[in-house]
Amino acid sequence: MAFSNPQVYMDELAAPLCRRFEAEPSAYDLAIASCIVLYHFADVVAHVRSSTPHAIAEEIAAKFPVFHTVRAIANAGKHVELTRHPKSELVGLRAEHLIRAKGAAFSDGSYYSDGTTDSDARETVVVETPDGKRHDVLHVCTSVLAALMGEPELFQV
Repeated sequence: MAFSNPQVYMDELAAPLCRRFEAEPSAYDLAIASCIVLYHFADVVAHVRSSTPHAIAEEIAAKFPVFHTVRAIANAGKHVELTRHPKSELVGLRAEHLIRAKGAAFSDGSYYSDGTTDSDARETVVVETPDGKRHDVLHVCTSVLAALMGEPELFQV
């Protein structure tokens, strides 16, 4: 298995992991692991392009700003607390900010303006980032996965 190939990485690691998270939306392990694997897709693309993971991550985030959230969750999950990030408003995110709560109210991943959702919303992993925004982590992951899969230039080897 050539996990250094972006298509193989996506087909064999990222997409199946996100599907497992969709099946178990309140699983902390799948939430954090999905963010880590999605964020490190930038490493694979960097390897193929002979670039740096940082440059590729910035390129992806410029096209898909939600990638910043995936990066923040991935690093907070690995390092307990996020001490640096290109988006300063995400610095300070801690692993324990991930909680099980009701998912987003709307299909775009947003909540009502007061941060609430519908009473019948499914339980999922949610995070409130230091900038005060609430994120349905499953929605974040599936959005990033779809965005990455829709960018054929990321898969050129």
